Amino acid sequence: MAVLSASEKTSLQRAVGLFMRQYDAAQETQQTLIKDILRRNAGTVFGKEHGFGKIRTIEDYQRQVPIRDWAEIIPYVDAVVEGHRDTLTKEAPFFYQRTTGTTGKPKMIPFTRRCQAASVLTHRMWIYKNLLDNPNLLKGRVMAILNAGVDGYTGRREPYGSVSGNIYFRMPPIIRRAYSHPYDVFHIADVEARRYTLLRFAVEQNCTFAFTGNPSSLLAIFEFADRHGGTLIRDIHDGTLAAEFDVPDHLRAFALNELRPNPRRARVLAKARDRGGRLRPVDYWPELQALGCWIGGSMGHFSHMLREWCGESFHFRDVGYMASEGVFSIPLSNDNPDGVLALHSAFFEFVPERAFGRADAPALLAHEIEPGRNYHVIITTTGGLYRYAMNDVIRVSGTQAGSPMIRFLYKGGNVQNLQGEMVTVDHVTCTMSALTAEFGIRFHHFQVVAELNDRRYVLHIEPADEISRPVLQQLLPSFERELGKVNENYAMFRADRLIGSPCLRVMSRGWFDRLSQDHMARSGRDSQFKPSVLVSAVEHPEMVETSIELD
Repeated sequence: MAVLSASEKTSLQRAVGLFMRQYDAAQETQQTLIKDILRRNAGTVFGKEHGFGKIRTIEDYQRQVPIRDWAEIIPYVDAVVEGHRDTLTKEAPFFYQRTTGTTGKPKMIPFTRRCQAASVLTHRMWIYKNLLDNPNLLKGRVMAILNAGVDGYTGRREPYGSVSGNIYFRMPPIIRRAYSHPYDVFHIADVEARRYTLLRFAVEQNCTFAFTGNPSSLLAIFEFADRHGGTLIRDIHDGTLAAEFDVPDHLRAFALNELRPNPRRARVLAKARDRGGRLRPVDYWPELQALGCWIGGSMGHFSHMLREWCGESFHFRDVGYMASEGVFSIPLSNDNPDGVLALHSAFFEFVPERAFGRADAPALLAHEIEPGRNYHVIITTTGGLYRYAMNDVIRVSGTQAGSPMIRFLYKGGNVQNLQGEMVTVDHVTCTMSALTAEFGIRFHHFQVVAELNDRRYVLHIEPADEISRPVLQQLLPSFERELGKVNENYAMFRADRLIGSPCLRVMSRGWFDRLSQDHMARSGRDSQFKPSVLVSAVEHPEMVETSIELD
């Protein structure tokens, strides 16, 4: 691998500059896209039912097509899966982005070649801008934690799988050539065997860039590498792959054919482990330039722990607002979750958060939304989703090249409300960030539970380090104070005793791992785990170790 040459940097700057100049005209870009979608699909079942051929304006479209949730879209998607090709789009899907889901039937999001083209362009711009800001990004190798691209096939033998698995192939060639490990690693069914095999390739090499979606996946794999450090070092020395891990025979044979004894690298790693008492990325990847992962919303608190493992010299690069339905923002700078709205990927409408669900709620367009405000996202895609309510809340942070900059906040409805205070995930994460800074402590995980019967909020924490009893007792009044700062209604209702005193519960070590294991058991996927931080009932209450009441 090599750093960018002057000509390569100039070429990338030109490509990104051209892309961003197109974003100067947000209104025209979106109008062109929606007109094209309606024209192409006027002859479909859905298009005929909703009079696409007679629509002349965006206002016509909004009148004739109601906003829908997934339950109302299922019959159309089921028809497509069963082979009725012209139900939603004239262009037949070649793939289905399948969500994991925790209850009910997983979603099957139709994915067409036009969806693919938009996704490829989005990822390409993300990487290009990343390279401009971090010229040494590809000085070494790239480690990616993703899922298998294909989970299975429909009755018509059409593939379906996860959005993250296919990102591996949607990256530009400059990234694909730099991967530290073969794609087939993601097809290892056993989670520990998959993690170990990925690390067996990656730890031996100098990785300068690592990416996934969820930062907790990075944290988990770094902790895993430390636990199995001795085995990794021995395998690197001998050119082997530990027999204790359940790697399929054909993948084991492939790996052993690729790997060679590397005593010099093993000695370097052994010395680093002896010196620091553990094996960390800052030791085996000392030239790490960036970690690509979510750093906003409920994911932000992981960044402090990742700094401890990886040092201070790298940057975070948020991977943007993405879901199975598409990739909807492109972060343009380091250490910042805000990204420019991906106007080419979907036609967007935005409903003000507090008005969502009302019959008279306005549906604003991309050029109409305002910085500092929160909105529910409504999308129309080239894959056949028309005015689909994502149930996602975003915040507009500003503008870039005439287009809105947004960040994902939380899933819609992820609000707890005992008395009218409307506590959100954003309130919780801001509160916990303040506690982390005030006390200099770190959490593996936390959940705030709204206990309806006692009309109070209960903070559950798994500390990353030992916390003394006096500090634990100070946490609770600080939690109440900080939550009141970010939510004035909470402070008011507490003062009037309409909401009860909060409580603190310390969870035993391994609580977060248990939540992760539960997710894996349900979905079989590692990189998409998004732990809940604001809930109505704590997960695994049997793991409560200590309870502290507010005096």
